[in-house]
Order: sequence, then C-alpha cells, then structure tokens
Amino acid sequence: MHDSFQTELGRLLVITLVILLFGLLSGVWWLAILIGLGGYSIWNLHQIYQMEEWLHGVHRNEENLRGIWRYIAARMRKISQRGRQRKKRLSRLLHRFYDTLEAMPDAAVILKEDLRVQWFNVAAMELLGLEFDDRRKQKPIAALIEYAPFADWVQNGASDSSLEMPSPADASRLLHLRLVSFGDQQSLLLAHDVTELKRVEAVRKDFIADVSHELRTPLTVVVGYLEMLSEEKLPEDIHQALISSRRQAERMQSIVADLLMLSRLEMEEDQAGEIEIVPVPDLLANLVEDARQLSGAAGHSLTLHVDESLGIRGNERQLSSAFGNLIFNAVRHTPAGTPIDIFWGREGEGARLVVADRGPGIAPEHLQRLTERFYRVDKSRSRERGGTGLGLSIVRHVLRRHDARIEITSVAGEGSRFNCLFPGQRLVKLSS
Repeated sequence: MHDSFQTELGRLLVITLVILLFGLLSGVWWLAILIGLGGYSIWNLHQIYQMEEWLHGVHRNEENLRGIWRYIAARMRKISQRGRQRKKRLSRLLHRFYDTLEAMPDAAVILKEDLRVQWFNVAAMELLGLEFDDRRKQKPIAALIEYAPFADWVQNGASDSSLEMPSPADASRLLHLRLVSFGDQQSLLLAHDVTELKRVEAVRKDFIADVSHELRTPLTVVVGYLEMLSEEKLPEDIHQALISSRRQAERMQSIVADLLMLSRLEMEEDQAGEIEIVPVPDLLANLVEDARQLSGAAGHSLTLHVDESLGIRGNERQLSSAFGNLIFNAVRHTPAGTPIDIFWGREGEGARLVVADRGPGIAPEHLQRLTERFYRVDKSRSRERGGTGLGLSIVRHVLRRHDARIEITSVAGEGSRFNCLFPGQRLVKLSS
C-alpha cells in the first residue's frame, strides 16, 4: 500500500472521528454527517478541478494538488514521459528503417492488408515505374503494375513463391520479386534487378554447351587412336602409359557427355522434352543389369523391387540418365559386395524410386550440397572410380523437369537412401 493512499485513509479516519465527536456532543447526527462528508466531498471536487486544470496545462506542476491526487498526477506525468521517450525511440527506429530501405538498390514497397501502397523507396520508382503521387493516393499495387501474371501472383499466395517479370519502367530489365509478410498484416514487396545475372548465366550455359560440343569430336578421335595403340605390342611402360591415357580420355568423355546433358536440360527450361509413356520396370531392369557389369568382380548385390504395372509420363532418355546415375553411384561409392536395393512403387497419391545401399554412408554436412555441380564427398576416391561430380546435378534437373524432387538421407556406417518422389499426375498404369 502506497504512502499517499495511507495518508488518504488517515484523512478519512480523522473526518470520521470528528463526525462522531460532534454527533456525541450535539446529539444532531445528521448535521455532523452532513458537515463531515459534505466538507470532504467539496475538498475532493476542488482537487478534481485542480486535476483538470493540470491536465489541460493550466498548471505545469502538481503544487495545487493535495493528497492522493498529487500522487496520481505525479504517476501520470512519469507514465507520460516514458510514453514520449518510447515514442521517440520508435520514431527513430522507423526513420532508420525507412532510411535503410531508401539506401537499398532493390525496390521496396510497403503494402497494407488490402495490398494498397503505403510507402516505397526511390528504387521502386526506377525499377517498378511507381510515382510519388501513387504513394499519396495509396492505390492498389496490382493497379499500378500492369502485368497480368503479377496481378495473379500478388493476389494468390505470392508469399509462397517468387516471380520473374520485365521491369514496367524498362522492358529490357528483368526483375525477381518476393513478397514478405510482416507487422500487422502488412507486406513488403522486394524487386531485385537480375538482368546482368541472367545474362552471365546465359553466357555460362552457352560456353559450357559450346566447349563440350567442340571437345566431343577430338576426344572421340583421341580415344580411338589410344584404343588402337594399346592393342599393339609395345614395351610395358609405354603400354601402361597408353592404358592410363585412354582411361583419362574416357573419363573426360564422360564429363563432356554429362555437361552436354546438363546443358540440354537447362536449355529446355521448364519442358521435359518429348513426352512418352516410360515403362519404368523395364528401364530399371536394364539399368540394374548394366550396374552388375559395372560392379564386375566387386560383386555388389543388387536387388530390384518394382511395381510392374506402374509407369511414368516423361522423357525416357532423361529418366534413364537420372535413374542410372543413382544406381551407378551406389556401385561406384560403396565397398565390394555391398547390398544395394532399388524400389519402385506407389507412395500415397504419387510414386517413388528409392536407391538404398548399406555402404559407409555420408556425413550430414555433405547432404545439402550433394546435388551441386562437381561436388564430391571424397574427391580422390571419386576420380579413381570414374565419377564426374555431375551425376546428382543431372538427377535434380531431370526430376525438376518431371515435377518431382529428390530427398537424400544417410547415416554414417549404415548406408544412404536416395528417394525420387513423383506426383500422381505423372503416373500411368502399364498394360500387362
């Protein structure tokens, strides 16, 4: 209990004692109560009046207030001061936030709950063609950017995806857009200029495709001559050198072939190539037979478990490359005699292909990077066994072309599982 409240209770107690004393002496109780309570009420009314004057700024301090009213005014002043300080801090943070957005090279647009423009930075004027008048009128963003896919994207779950579109201010520039929710049902629209990035990416793709294509013919000639020379009767050291050269040339052929495959997949963009009904059970049977030949004396134990009635609508050449990479990788990167199981069957409404081995497994820090180009867990061992570091990158691209995805799980010392998950719309029932 605060001292001011105790003082007020003491004042009431004194008034009560005065009323009792006056009533006992005079015998007129109603007059005693009227004088006591009336005086107390008038005093409080005067304090309320002084409080109102203080609230309106007539008095700058609480000197005219007494008792608990002075305490209330002092507490209100402290709360008000804290509120002003908090408001100043928030104002500084807000200005810092806006200054940060203004300094960004990317376009930033703050949208209200109904997707009306609340604020945008200078870059938004350059990249999205917005004008200051649009901010004042707070128009809907879909009405300011006249691009049909943008209107559909921003109104139908834009926070779950991104969008690439030409700049409304300059059609030669390509923008990458993201919509991020924040605050009280507000959104932040970000637009990044990816024109140069796309140009460099296109140059890189063209370069890899052209170089790979140009290397293919001379490599074929070199391998042919090396094969011919390795069959001649030559000194042992020269014979071994020719065999080693031929092995490296064939490895380079594999790298060129994989690079060409990746280039074709990237050039086709969102198309899966020629669509046909792919008999996956027959395809896997052929790949398993090739894998047994690749294993040779190593004697890997390959077991195939398939749903003979289940096929896929897709490109057989691409799927053969993807499935083959998974199966051949299991042979190349596991010790001799390792059991390898290949499963093909339904998974919920879709289907899955699983290549599971009981090899040494893969450390967790490598799992996220396995599908990157040229990434190898053990570089020296991969080169010895003929790996190019492109196989899983090809798998990822092929699956993406077929609306599928890859999931990789592994436990050190127990083995690895590569799961390819296909959606139901890709599945077909094969005739028996």
